[in-house]
Amino acid sequence: MNRRNIAFLLASMLSLAVLLSVAWAASAEEELKKLETDRAAAVVKGDVATLEKQTSDDYTLINMNGQMSDKSQMVSAFKSGQTKLTSDELSDMKVRVYGNTAVITGKADVKGTLGGRDATGQIMFTRVYVKKGGQWQSVAFQQTRVSNPN
Repeated sequence: MNRRNIAFLLASMLSLAVLLSVAWAASAEEELKKLETDRAAAVVKGDVATLEKQTSDDYTLINMNGQMSDKSQMVSAFKSGQTKLTSDELSDMKVRVYGNTAVITGKADVKGTLGGRDATGQIMFTRVYVKKGGQWQSVAFQQTRVSNPN
């Protein structure tokens, strides 16, 4: 092979690698948006099994009231009825993927109770996912109540 053919082959391989990584990132973003939407539906249904499956054992939650809890406390709150949402509508989600880690930010309009307190209103959130054993799991979630939603 001459230099021109080698250069063309290398450029083609590099272009293919870039296209594949862009396609993978877009696919991961859509998968994570769906996972987050499915998680919001599980919260409304009180589907603890789905929440447990999608949540890492080392999970940390900081809720809109500034209370911190772990996975077992979060699950217990759903099981006991301390946390019960009748609506959890997500919007403005932005997903950023960094290899096996992803960060989702967005808004949610919620209705119900959280830790026994009224949780009705709009929140902004940040959730961190890590891909473990081929599956995305939530490792951290932080909520902030919006005082004057637009």
